[in-house]
Amino acid sequence: MNNKQLVIAVIACFAIAIAFFLVIVWEINKSIKFDRKVRKDQAGQKQITIEDNRDFSIYETFVGDDGREMVLVPEGVFSRGSREGDFDEKPPQETYLDAFYVDKYEVSVEAYNKFRKAANYVEGSVPFFEGEHELLKHPDVPQVGVSWYDAVNYCTWAGKRLLTEAEWEKAARGTHGLIYPWGNEMLPRRANINGTADGYQYLSPVGSFPMGRSVYGVYDMAGNVAEWVEDWYDQFYYQTAPMMNPTGAENKKNRVFRGGSWDSTKVDVRGAKRNAASPGRKDSVVGFRCGKSVDK
Repeated sequence: MNNKQLVIAVIACFAIAIAFFLVIVWEINKSIKFDRKVRKDQAGQKQITIEDNRDFSIYETFVGDDGREMVLVPEGVFSRGSREGDFDEKPPQETYLDAFYVDKYEVSVEAYNKFRKAANYVEGSVPFFEGEHELLKHPDVPQVGVSWYDAVNYCTWAGKRLLTEAEWEKAARGTHGLIYPWGNEMLPRRANINGTADGYQYLSPVGSFPMGRSVYGVYDMAGNVAEWVEDWYDQFYYQTAPMMNPTGAENKKNRVFRGGSWDSTKVDVRGAKRNAASPGRKDSVVGFRCGKSVDK
């Protein structure tokens, strides 16, 4: 290649580089203008707040011996289990339950401390927690670090009991077997689950998600903390469970807990999802609420 050809080649490469640079600048400028337009359009839009128009006043309430509000879940049939869920949620079945009361909120640290003081009871214990342990002591968050036995002892002290697994599911899903307490879709600001999109990385104060209430007006039945229930766990139980007032399997190894926690995915906070652990388990994702039979 002679000197003339070399000069032409260099000039051509330089021209291509300039053209490429100008294209990049043009694309960036176009992107900036589009972003400004979007921001301007958004600024001119009115923010729409979706209100919860459900009437929870139709359900009778009751104050338990621990001074905490309970909600009456009427007697009747509800859809238990899930055809699309895990193996242990099948088969779905229409199940009858007598009327019962359920705590409106998960048992908080404040409520649990009243019990501890009155009964001279041990403090909750969490072997491992990613965040600051001081959060676990905040009076408004749900009590964690409690075993199934601790939950039973609190409920007994309060003149209550743990819910059966079937009662818990009806209180969470209503009579028609909703996927989540509020409906069949995972929607924002309905529950405290894994991640910070809901505004909380770890525990949230009980009752922080009014839009996530169940059809009976019960809070936090999806996320925040999972909840111990009375039943022993048996993955095959639904295949032979009675259709009236089922009380769970007998003499198994693990107890059931339901509802998922602040560390759960949207799949794991489904109302039909079943989990189980040794009744002595204590950690930062499991708490409880109580129930009570209706006097006849």
